[in-house]
Amino acid sequence: MILAEMTSPEIDALPRDIVVLMPVASCEQHSLHLPVFTDSMIGGEVARRVHERVPDDVLVLPVQWLGYSQHHIRYPGTISAISETHLLLMMDIVASMVGYGFKKILIQNSHGGNGANISVLLQRLMEHYGDEEIEFYSRWAWAGGERLDQIRELGGAGSGHAGETETSMVLAMRPELVRTDQLDKDGEREGMRAPGAASYYRFDQRTRHGGVGDPRPATAEKGEALLDASADEVAETVRQIRALKPFG
Repeated sequence: MILAEMTSPEIDALPRDIVVLMPVASCEQHSLHLPVFTDSMIGGEVARRVHERVPDDVLVLPVQWLGYSQHHIRYPGTISAISETHLLLMMDIVASMVGYGFKKILIQNSHGGNGANISVLLQRLMEHYGDEEIEFYSRWAWAGGERLDQIRELGGAGSGHAGETETSMVLAMRPELVRTDQLDKDGEREGMRAPGAASYYRFDQRTRHGGVGDPRPATAEKGEALLDASADEVAETVRQIRALKPFG
């Protein structure tokens, strides 16, 4: 089911154990060659393909495109929430669906910068709804690395941000939006990391032009395979969540 295409009475008639799929993404720079809506385009397309696979088990929400992208904010076109706004926005979306009685919420993330807030979100939801029989889950929009590495030429090393994976996916969806004359390998600058220590830098500090990875091996054929593999895996997660009875 696609919430945006349904009427209110049709949504009200749905079984409350259907899995509500909540895609969260971003609007941010993607190097020299990809549009700023890349993460949202990918998240939305994976969610659409999930619906095609399990239409009776899933209720797909509109993509929440406003993400946490402060580490990209120096690049024009990036539109970012601060952490507090992003967390509250996701809380409000979940609260709306829980308020209608839906019991199973799966957050599908297609932007790495959202990860920390999603972890906090799950903690907050447990704190707020801990006495109710409501299930909250999150997962990455893409399939696991091993499956994707069977498709990608460069494996995990080629992906990163605006690398082989994302570029292939956008080539499959909207090839006219990929500036193929601007494909260039980028990556983290020397000396940006100390082994065993965590840090957080802006992308203009970390990279030459905002990319991490190599987009040059990307093809539309790989993109189709990557999107299908991701949708297959998310759909299987939906099936498993629909079948779970953790409070039974």
